[in-house]
Amino acid sequence: MKGVNYISIGYNFLKLSSNSIDELIEQGNKTSIYLDGDTSDSEANLVFEEKTKWNSLNIGIPILFTFFHGIELILKGLIIHCGGQLNNKTHKLSELLIKLKNCPNCPSTSLINHFETILNNNGLEDFFEANNKNVDSFYILFKYPEMNNGESISFQKVREKNTSGIVKFDMIRILAMETKGKIEKWKTSA
Repeated sequence: MKGVNYISIGYNFLKLSSNSIDELIEQGNKTSIYLDGDTSDSEANLVFEEKTKWNSLNIGIPILFTFFHGIELILKGLIIHCGGQLNNKTHKLSELLIKLKNCPNCPSTSLINHFETILNNNGLEDFFEANNKNVDSFYILFKYPEMNNGESISFQKVREKNTSGIVKFDMIRILAMETKGKIEKWKTSA
């Protein structure tokens, strides 16, 4: 039962990231707006805040942390569900995926491939490369403005404007939405 609890909470994180990306897409990931010249500064600020509250400048980093944390919980839950052990506490997704692959009741190749895509082909490769890191560093990269050694994190690649930002976040949304279905398909076929 413990594995199911991890997976269930992981789904909650994926749903929150997916719903937030839906709003980001619906609002167009706007970073600027046009107003009539008769608008006061205070009114303009209120309108700007409202029309840009779902853009990647404001919510991109928390969305990505939420998404990858949800994946971490789901991987941990699957490891337990498949007869594996969580001996050490880690946030490294690649280590968790290796552990899942080595479980006594390893999931289907299709489900493993889905997690491989999430780790290695998620649309954020340029962000990880720009920071000389990989997805295993998500826990720090999307939680703090700098690494443990004081090195600044460059968020430019996840705060892209308009369409270019939408494309990246839509890929994360799709991966989030597909995860539950892929797990359910594996469970019903097992």
